[in-house]
Amino acid sequence: MVKRCSTCGKLTKDFAEFPCPTCGEKLVRCKHCREIRNKYVCACGFEGP
Repeated sequence: MVKRCSTCGKLTKDFAEFPCPTCGEKLVRCKHCREIRNKYVCACGFEGP
């Protein structure tokens, strides 16, 4: 399965998927963005590391 990273927008097979702690929307993070701790922003405005 391939998904688009919520942070960088790249398609990836190596990802983590989790719900936003505020609104529950599913977020996808690629391995690279997780490793370098790129910030992500949910549509609700929540920001994470």
